[in-house]
Amino acid sequence: MAPQTTTLPYGTWPSPITPATLTGAQAKLDEVAMDGPDTYWLEGRPWERGRSVLVRHDGTTGEVADVLPEPWNVRSRVHEYGGGPYAVSSGTVVFSHFADGRLRRLDPGANDPVAITPEGDVRFGGLVVHGDHVYAVREDHRDDSREPVNELVRLVLRGEGDTNEDFGSVIATGTDFVSRPTVSGDGTRVAWVSWNHPDMPWDSTALHEASIDALLAEPGGSTTHVVAGGPGISVAQPTYDPSGRLWFISDESNWWNPWIVEEGTTRQVLNVAADLAAPQWVLGMRDLAFLADGRLVLRNPDPAGGALALVDPSIDTLTPLPIEASHTELINAAGDEITCKRGLPDRLPEIVRLRPDGSVVVLAASSTEPIDPAFVSAAEEVSWTNGAGLTAYGNFYAPANPDVTGPAEQRPPLLVFVHGGPTSQALSSYQSGIQFWTTRGFAVLDVNHGGSTGYGRAYRERLNGQWGVVDIDDCVSGALALAKKGLVDGDRLAIRGGSAGGYTTLRALTSSAAFAAGTSLYGISDLRALLSEDHKFESRYTTSLVAPWPEGEDIYVERSPLFHVESLHGELLLLQGEDDLVVPLQQARGMAEAMAAAGKDVEFVVYPGEGHGFRGADTIIDALERELSHYQRVFGLKGA
Repeated sequence: MAPQTTTLPYGTWPSPITPATLTGAQAKLDEVAMDGPDTYWLEGRPWERGRSVLVRHDGTTGEVADVLPEPWNVRSRVHEYGGGPYAVSSGTVVFSHFADGRLRRLDPGANDPVAITPEGDVRFGGLVVHGDHVYAVREDHRDDSREPVNELVRLVLRGEGDTNEDFGSVIATGTDFVSRPTVSGDGTRVAWVSWNHPDMPWDSTALHEASIDALLAEPGGSTTHVVAGGPGISVAQPTYDPSGRLWFISDESNWWNPWIVEEGTTRQVLNVAADLAAPQWVLGMRDLAFLADGRLVLRNPDPAGGALALVDPSIDTLTPLPIEASHTELINAAGDEITCKRGLPDRLPEIVRLRPDGSVVVLAASSTEPIDPAFVSAAEEVSWTNGAGLTAYGNFYAPANPDVTGPAEQRPPLLVFVHGGPTSQALSSYQSGIQFWTTRGFAVLDVNHGGSTGYGRAYRERLNGQWGVVDIDDCVSGALALAKKGLVDGDRLAIRGGSAGGYTTLRALTSSAAFAAGTSLYGISDLRALLSEDHKFESRYTTSLVAPWPEGEDIYVERSPLFHVESLHGELLLLQGEDDLVVPLQQARGMAEAMAAAGKDVEFVVYPGEGHGFRGADTIIDALERELSHYQRVFGLKGA
């Protein structure tokens, strides 16, 4: 007999995914690295107040253990978003401790790490260990009369923090930004990427290569060779192969594809209509690696054939590598083995180690709790025509709960998710933060609005000068398209997002009547304030997304939700971290105060100790419970 189901209003269904389950046993996996047979990664643990914990899988014994106990928090604040906060070589670990930004070394068998940089307002990220040295991106904040200075430095691995007074020897300087370096196998050459204001790393960057000895003698001098990139070209992730050839990712063909440097010239190895890399928001990203035999490992441009692929550079042939995944990232390779983080359509992300024959060993999962497939809402990739007559994209999730059905005469309420960035991407892998809603009877549209990555450079550039216009159009038109198809209730539409997604949420509520409710998590209300309040990495980003300053001030005012609260349609929930340095507290507070002055109701919550993105369990639980109650109240969901 078929199991009995209960009929309840959409949005009120009982769910096994509670706020507590999202924080009590689910870790965020990141920063995978290989060291011989051992595999390392970071786990962000809400139940440890968001501490980023370094974990090792012993390839000999199979044991998984924390490398560093509390209070060590392996995290970098270079560019505020960090990345590459640790590196490991022959069992020796070098890491950035979040509390003070100092680099420390943990030797094999030692219990206590040793500082290798002195105290001071200096940050390090993008760490690479080669031989007796550590290479890093250094961000110097000691002179608060100017912008922080970003440079590449080399430090002595066995140095001590009390004597290394210069915070490392500078090897590359003179540009506003530098990325994670790569060192040739013989230790004689280094390559890195740089860019300058007002560009972001997905706009225009340059790939440099030079002799390390020459750079130590003359940092950033005439011996530096610009290999690739330039205006309108984004290059990223330089990597040396086992034979010493330099590879990199470039979007010169509109798509981020792999290129190689051969005899002083560059050549595109693959020319496929797919982005095989992600935007370089952080310094620890890896989207290509090499096996010992010289074969390149990268994302499969046709993921239907497997989420990874191997390229033989000698004949430029691509072979799909069969691995169950909807996407892969943080790719590493050594010998004949590969490690990566994989996203899956029906369960949480995993760290895996595999071989070219497709054999896979799962080393870790975000949660060990099994997921009942009956409660999984699989992503359906959808597209629609926006108000400008262009195609926009997203992932649609229908409500899914085997124990409950909605009334036959009703359609589910819709939550439109807007990712951050805004240069980011909504992936189709399983996300508890989405399934939390679908198991309760909400439908979700995770939008990849114009400006998102994954659809080529031209799609990214739709947002140039049009932030607050194109993203709003794509979100509104997407929601209305689903309502027109009868998939969702057009009278119960809501929009929510964090950071840039929070801005889109606020802008949509003040420029459209489509949504009955919205939630802004650390969102932007005053675009003008970003020009003076924003951190260095994004301090000029707004001018390319909105308009030049100050001649475009009228446009900033027009697109700032703070100045249009009288037009706000729907009910608003504002959630903000008190210590946010990317989108400061005043952005949310100013919006709440303006709404109160206009006689409009708003729920405004500030979480002490939280920054940009909530990490603590208590905060995450409270935020989810408030947001759920917010929609149920606004939508009049009986039985909640």
